[in-house]
Amino acid sequence: MKEEDFTHLMGKTRQEVKKELGDGFNFFTDETWTYELSRTWLGRKTILSLDFKDDQVSRIHLYKTFNRT
Repeated sequence: MKEEDFTHLMGKTRQEVKKELGDGFNFFTDETWTYELSRTWLGRKTILSLDFKDDQVSRIHLYKTFNRT
């Protein structure tokens, strides 16, 4: 999985993202939404982070972590 796999989300509204990726555990008016995409058997998570500006996706960040948050 790469950030390039999610570039189609750039410029989409919150409603469009919600329709495509689901609610997750995101509060609708938050400026940043996160989605856990995968988890290894060791507990390493792949997280997709979407930042909104003017109600549209302005930044996409994909990172991997062992942290709980």
